[in-house]
Amino acid sequence: MSYELSVAAPSGQVKVLESWRKRLRGRTFIMCEEIDIPAINRELAYVSVLSCEEGKFRFRLAGTGLQQMFGGEARGKCADDIDACRGGAMWAELATRSILRATPVSGMTRMVDGTIHYWLRLPLSSDGVEIDMVLCHDRYLPAEAAMDPDKAAMRVDLSLRRDAGHLVMA
Repeated sequence: MSYELSVAAPSGQVKVLESWRKRLRGRTFIMCEEIDIPAINRELAYVSVLSCEEGKFRFRLAGTGLQQMFGGEARGKCADDIDACRGGAMWAELATRSILRATPVSGMTRMVDGTIHYWLRLPLSSDGVEIDMVLCHDRYLPAEAAMDPDKAAMRVDLSLRRDAGHLVMA
């Protein structure tokens, strides 16, 4: 089965989707331990894993690139407990859709502050039988990202680096 992103997303998001797709082996989900970390290593800062627990989504993992948007570490917290996740369909609603449909869900949302949120939700399983988790990739990029998401993503990546003062963008 072919899975496509619903919008022209940053290439890092395409890489996460392709890595997930390659691990399917005839299924509609992969297991947590099948996440190909080396294949998505440059995107790990924007990757999170949500587990569905009693109808709520809890962050089991949240990359460092999400901390600024979330106002700190999200690991262990419910999505509803984080202001940036509350009230937005990109988290609980779309994670639920990915689980129930056993399919990737992706898109782009223009935020109130003008930033663009590129999001991807991929079904995961903790036991290899039931889809009970979601692999997420989220990029919050400046408004000009609509013109060139990869260039905007590169600028954001540079701003996160501790040695950014020594780097010059090409």
